[in-house]
Amino acid sequence: MIVCLRTVVVPPGWRDRYLAWIDAGRAIRQQHGILAELVCEPAGPGGDTVVITMWPSDEVFDAWIATPHRDALTSSEVHRAVTYRPITRYEVTGGYLNLPGLTVHDPSRNPPDTLQEPS
Repeated sequence: MIVCLRTVVVPPGWRDRYLAWIDAGRAIRQQHGILAELVCEPAGPGGDTVVITMWPSDEVFDAWIATPHRDALTSSEVHRAVTYRPITRYEVTGGYLNLPGLTVHDPSRNPPDTLQEPS
């Protein structure tokens, strides 16, 4: 599994549209193998917005980069308004994700088609 990290500059007034664009592209990205996409903003003033994506492998990510579906997604006005810095790839060599814990702390993150385990 790989993690891709990229800083972006979202112009003032474009934040909500950018986040909606990320959300709108979720289905097509998932069809092409993306495992996760997180947009992280600085907790305080200044600093960069960071976009983190997770992919099963370099091959799956490279196939996404080469697909016409990605080209269609990036030809949008919102994508053109944002400044993208280079992507840095990281190989995942350890760690974990506590998926049940994520939804306990923020139930709104459950996709509508996710079945919940009874408590």
